[in-house]
Order: sequence, then C-alpha cells, then structure tokens
Amino acid sequence: MSDPAPLKILVITEVFSPEEFLINDLVFTWKTEGLLVSVLTRNPSYPLGKLFAGYRNRLFYKEVINKVPVFRLQFIPGYKNNKLIKILNYIWNMVLGFLWAVKNGRHFDSIFMYQTGPLTFSSIGILIKKMYQKKTTIWTQDVWPETVFAYGLAKKGISRMILEKFVEWVYSNCDHIAVSCPGYGPVIQKYCPSKDVNFIPQWSLTSKLNDGILPHHEVIYPGKFNFVFAGNIGTVQNLENVISGFELFLQNNSTSEAWLNVIGDGSRLDYLKRLVVNDHIKNIEFWGRVNTNEMPGFYEKADVLVISLENKPIYNLTIPAKFQSYLNADKPIFGVIGGEVARFIINYNLGWVARPDNIGEIANTFQEIISSDPGIFKKKTINANSLLKDQFNQKKIIQKLTDLVFVR
Repeated sequence: MSDPAPLKILVITEVFSPEEFLINDLVFTWKTEGLLVSVLTRNPSYPLGKLFAGYRNRLFYKEVINKVPVFRLQFIPGYKNNKLIKILNYIWNMVLGFLWAVKNGRHFDSIFMYQTGPLTFSSIGILIKKMYQKKTTIWTQDVWPETVFAYGLAKKGISRMILEKFVEWVYSNCDHIAVSCPGYGPVIQKYCPSKDVNFIPQWSLTSKLNDGILPHHEVIYPGKFNFVFAGNIGTVQNLENVISGFELFLQNNSTSEAWLNVIGDGSRLDYLKRLVVNDHIKNIEFWGRVNTNEMPGFYEKADVLVISLENKPIYNLTIPAKFQSYLNADKPIFGVIGGEVARFIINYNLGWVARPDNIGEIANTFQEIISSDPGIFKKKTINANSLLKDQFNQKKIIQKLTDLVFVR
C-alpha cells in the first residue's frame, strides 16, 4: 500500500515575504521539509502602507517565492496614518479573501492562520472550514477584541456586541488555537471555553552576528554608552515617555556621554523627531528603518537594548517579537514596560525595569544602568542566552506548531 498523499496546507497571513515576519521562516521551513504549503496574503505594503517596488496592486495576484505559491489580494494604500483607511482595509481584504476562498478553498486539506493584527483576515480560514469542512489552526499574535478596545473603538453598545460575536465565531470554529503570549489564553477562552489554548511563543527574527550574517557597513553610534530602541515606532511603543525620562536623566547628568538611539519607522516617528528638536533634547539619534539582516550589527554595537509599551492591560499581556530578538542579541535589556515582559526581565535577571508611566523612575533607571559594574552586564547576557535556548528556540517552536497542525 502506498503512503498517503501529504496534506496541502494553506497559510493565511496578512503579511508575508518580502515583508519581514516570522511566518516566512515557518512557511519556508515547512517547504524544505517536503510539505505542500501555499500562502494567501495581501500585496506587500507593511509598515509604510505603500506598495513594495516591483509589485502591482491588483485585485488578485499570484507569484512563487522559494517554490511556495503565494496568492495576493489588493490593499488600500495610506493605512499607516489613517484610521478610516485602516478599517476599510480590514473589510476590503476580508471581502476579497472570501471571494478567493469560495473558488479555491476546496483544494486544501488544512488551514493555518497567522494572526498578527486584524482577526478579519483570519476569518477567511473560517469560511473555508464552514464551506469545505477543512481543519483550521490559528496562531494568535495580537488578541482581539482587547486590541480594538485599546485603540478606543467598539467599547460599548451594539458595536461591541457585534465585535464580540465575530471574535466568538472565529475562535469557536478553530480546531486548534495557539497564542504567542500566555496572557492571551484566558482572554480567548472567554469566547470558546471548550477549546484548549496552547502557549507557543515567537522566536527571534534576527540572527546573531556570529552566525555569519554580517552588516553591510560598520555601525558607529554617537555616544560612549549607547541605549538602543529598535522596532515599530507607534503610539503603543510609549517612546514619548522613554524620551522624557532620558531628557530628565540628562538634566541630572549634563556631561553624560550616553545616547539614546531610535531605530525604526512608524506613525509616531515624525512627531518624536519634532519633539526632540522643539524641546532641544540632546543625545538622541533617529536612524530610520533598517533591514532585518542589518540588525545584528546594530545590536552588536549597543550597550543596552530598550523595550517599551504603554501601560494598558492588553499591552501588559503582550510579549513583543522584539523581546526574543533582544534576547538573541547578547545585550542586557531595559524594559520600560509592565506585565509579562517585566516579569521575564525581573525573574530571569535580564536587565532593568521601570514603570511605563513614571518619568522619574525611567530617568533614575537610566542612571542606575550607566553606573552599573560591567560584570553585571555580562551576567544578564548569560541569563538571556539561557532563556532563549530554553523557551524561545526556533526549532522547538516550529516543531510544536507542526505537531499542532498535524493533529488528526
């Protein structure tokens, strides 16, 4: 008797290569292991809300990346700074996805949904399940409806009721549910109490410098001691408080040669640049967006890496993807953050923590860090490597996801 044909997996994800997300690693690993995997996504546009060079923003478009068929949907440009366009995008991508699913969903055996933002995109997989009785697995990186509430939307009335019914419909129709942050589990189980929710964390998106991936040019920071923040620069990253704390620290240490380096792009970048100029804040450098393959060089030259989020319940549940990249960078971490990440930093002695809404505490922690003995930095780096190997190992995590998808 011949072996059964391999399962055909459809990965549904709002973002995919050439956009830089973990889902690329997962899909290409599955492909190299001989699995029949395809991707449904939108035309590449993150984070600027503009179409990537070399693409046309067609309604439907197919390409092949590393032998993986990728089916793309049209998006509405300009969503980066416009909330209305962002919402319209959610709806438009869902409608196009439904049309695509009606025609093509029957061709797949299993659906895997990588949810980084709108749950509306993952609902395409639920439609395929309902129409063609396919098995569905979701890996949630951003938990709805709490994220929507945190943005000040659908907090009460009929809009809240509709949103919660939608969330219940999606999760109750998933065969398997995984979350990237343990705090997401109880939130999701309110909508599907009979389902098991598995904690499967993210891994580091960046490589270590000694993995053979070298920067195109040597990174030269301006200070003798360099704090580095890297990642998306939006409202939730709380960088205004970080900068205010750093400014207060400098006022108390006017001769300090410590610098705060901000790497990345996002909706608040221009505002923060204006803030620094208008308030004459010294020793802050904005580097703009840097490609992921360049980041090992930027991390290698840093002294301490800064991670920050607003002090809101949903963000206290969140472990941002950059946390794993910071662990991988062999540097101590300064967390201007609460919740899950703060507990990791404190419990595993990875660095220092300050409350996100306490400017004085942030300033005092900057001072504590630059006054610390070098041996303390080395100890915290060793602890970070141990945690990375124990809980955030890429091969182990991909195997857990594979096992979950292939549970019969």
